[in-house]
This record gives sequence, C-alpha cells and structure tokens, in this order.
Amino acid sequence: MTNAAPNTDYKGELIELDAVEQALAGLREKYGTVPDVRTKDGYALCKTGIRELTSYRTSTEKLRKSITQPHRDFVDRVNAYGKELTEKLRMIEQPLKDAKQHEDERAEREKQQRIAKLRERIQVEILSYKDTAVGLDSNALAELHDDAVNINTDGYFDVTKEAEDAKADVLQHISDMHAHALEKERLAAEQAEVEAERRRLREENEKREAEQKELEELRRFKAEQEAKRNPTPQPKPEPEPAPLPAAAEHQPLNTSRLSAAADSYSKQPAPTSKPETVTISRGEYEQLLADQAKLRALEAMGVDNWSGYEQAMQQLAA
Repeated sequence: MTNAAPNTDYKGELIELDAVEQALAGLREKYGTVPDVRTKDGYALCKTGIRELTSYRTSTEKLRKSITQPHRDFVDRVNAYGKELTEKLRMIEQPLKDAKQHEDERAEREKQQRIAKLRERIQVEILSYKDTAVGLDSNALAELHDDAVNINTDGYFDVTKEAEDAKADVLQHISDMHAHALEKERLAAEQAEVEAERRRLREENEKREAEQKELEELRRFKAEQEAKRNPTPQPKPEPEPAPLPAAAEHQPLNTSRLSAAADSYSKQPAPTSKPETVTISRGEYEQLLADQAKLRALEAMGVDNWSGYEQAMQQLAA
C-alpha cells in the first residue's frame, strides 16, 4: 500500500469548471427571468432553458466526480491506514489506561475512607457541641461558646471546608440557644417577681385580716369589760299617777312647775348605788376570763407598741 498523495494538477482540472462558471453569466441572462409559460413562445423558451440547464448541471456533476475520484480514493486509503495505526496504538495504550484506572480507583477508595473518618471526627469533635448544649443555662452556654471558638480545624485536610462550616454552624447554634436561654431566664425572673409580689400582697392581706380580727376581739373584750365595770342601771318602776279630781280632768297641765322640778333634780348629786350584778352562764364567764388573760398577755408582750394599736383604741372608743 502506498501512502503517496495523487499527483494531480488542480489548476488544469479547475479550468473545465471555470468554463461552466463563465457560461453561467449567459445562462442567467437568458433564463434568469421566468417567461410567461401561458404563451407559446414563453413555453418553448422555458422548455429549452430546462433542457440546456439540465445538460450543464449533469455534465458539471460528472466533471466534479471525475476530478475528485482520485482524491476520494486517497482519503479512503488514509482513513483505513489511520484506523489500523490507531488500533495498534490502542492495544499498547489500553493496558496502561487499565492500570492507571485501577490505581485511581484504589486511591479514590482510600481517599473516601479517609474522608469518612474525617467526617466522623467532625461529628464527634465539632457537631457534638450541639448535643452538649441541650439543657444548659445561659452561663454554661456562654462558656461552651468560648470553648467552641477554640476548635482547631487545621487537621481535617480534604474536608477542611466542611469542618470550618460545621464550626460556624455550631457557634451560630450555641449563640441562638444562649439568646433563647437569656430570654427564657428573663421571663422566669419576671414571673418570679410577679409571684413574689402576689405572695407579699397575699401575706399583707392576711396580716390585715388577722389584725382586724384581733382588733374586733379587743373591741369586744373591752366592751365586755366596760359592761362589767359599768352595768346598765335598771329603770325603777314609776308610781302610778294618782287619779285627778274630776274638776281637774279637763284643765290644762301646768308645765312650768314640772320644768322647775326637773332643773332642781338635775342639779342634785346622783345618789350612790350598790353595784348591780349580772347573771351569766359558766361558759360565758370562762370565755371572759380567757379573753382577759389574752389581753393581759398581749399587753405584757408590747401590743401597745404595735403600729395599729392607737388606731384600734380610737375605733374601740368610738
């Protein structure tokens, strides 16, 4: 098989095609405008033009094939020869490619195993901070955040970017939890203050009720003691009025004498009378003694220094 290109004078071959190119100008002038085929002359001219142009076209196609045939044969030889050489080269190349592919796959498996271990380290050494943060208060979360800031991502090699992203994610997560914990603790403190204030108001109310009850007890006891010291005098029965004379039954009453008698009676000193006694049950008597002992005990312990004592006495006197 020869690989030499055909020795062809391209310039001489193209001369024949140039002749067709030169004829195009006359053909275009003659047949460039389509005649009116409805007329006899126009129809004949159209038919003649088709015949002449078809002859030029077919002869030009034959000329093209005859000129390019040697070149096409050469191209076919080149293609066949090239494929043969390509196959021989492939047979040498393929074992090398197979060996390289085997080594690349082994290296890739080792790389993936190494990356998997590094990613496990990311889970254990970095992302585990999220689990540690669960349930911590704001102070502990602040300390955990400081620890997470010092996480070293230099030893993660192929997954250094993933380690840095995981660290940033952990820091953001702890920061969010810290803010949430601060807000929760603030609300809890406010709630505790509200509960303390409610408890204080409840205790003050209970104290006031106890003081009011004690004041009522003191008032009642004082009233009972006062009743014992100054019993209410029993009214004496008034003598029945003597019957008036019949002549005076219809006379008007002289009130001047009654007024003078009342004035003179009011100016006389009140007669001293023997203290009256009151009969009560034993239960009431024992209750009075107990109330008296309670009052004395309160006074002995300084109830008179109590802030509401004076007000209580004023209410009792009223």
